[in-house]
Amino acid sequence: MKSLTPIRTARLIASLIAFLGMFIFAVERALTRVCLMANDAVQMGLGRYTNSFTGRFAAENFSDDKKLLAALQQAKELLPIADKYLLILFVVSIVLFIIAAFGIAFPKQFCHVLVALKLLKWQDGVAAVQVIADDSSCECARSSNVECAGECPLNKLRKACGKASTVLKKVQLKYWAFAAGAFVFVLILVFGVRGCSNGGIFGNTQNVSDELKERTLFYISAQKSYFAKTQSVGGPKALQMPDSLSTDNFTYRVTGSRFAATLNKKVKDCPAGSRWTVSSSTKGFFSLDLVLYRQAPKDTNCVFIAPDFKNIGRK
Repeated sequence: MKSLTPIRTARLIASLIAFLGMFIFAVERALTRVCLMANDAVQMGLGRYTNSFTGRFAAENFSDDKKLLAALQQAKELLPIADKYLLILFVVSIVLFIIAAFGIAFPKQFCHVLVALKLLKWQDGVAAVQVIADDSSCECARSSNVECAGECPLNKLRKACGKASTVLKKVQLKYWAFAAGAFVFVLILVFGVRGCSNGGIFGNTQNVSDELKERTLFYISAQKSYFAKTQSVGGPKALQMPDSLSTDNFTYRVTGSRFAATLNKKVKDCPAGSRWTVSSSTKGFFSLDLVLYRQAPKDTNCVFIAPDFKNIGRK
């Protein structure tokens, strides 16, 4: 069995760091999925208790529903905090990957850094961590021979790597380039790849789209149900809907025959104040029909939020 040389030791430690990074990354991905599902459940639960008459009645009169509503509101406050911690885990995993890549690519320099940080120390044992000079055949470095200790280049390296400042002075241009590239890589992953993969857990475009579709469909369904019973268009009271409701994404208003959803904040290139409306009316004389006119913002930058808005509730 071959001894654990300095190069092998550095690569072994780098591999362990890489495995740790993979574990943290896997945990972050799993928790992100859990938080996404939890966020959807919270939004649906709060919508149920705030947007329907039966939900509001239950929350006001039944103790179990009161407790559930309080738990949902508390979860809504905690989820953004969880998102920040997940981002920290993501950054830590990427940093560990970069450290591991440096250790595998530059094992000798990695040893210098570990010793300078006092995470490792020099020893003369065969299986101990050693950093030797360019002459890797120095037998003195692999023995406890005191007579040759003064001549072995290992003594010079021990002194040279004793302080972190000494190591930094010896850092070559290629290592600075590696560090700069790693920093850019982290920025791209944190603000680019992660943002594109799930848009963050909260406030992403998918949540905005789902919320708008859900509230619009609720209004259309309520209006169709009311018309089927009364052959007339209902207002917010008749439809058992609040005349005004605000969420993190939209402000909803229901008048006598109109539903409007106004965007509260800019989402990508879609400006705040953009409005989606559904107007209700009847046509016919002997036989009345319900007519629903759906109108999306004219700004083409808002199309991605609800590309099929004019077809919501048609089936």
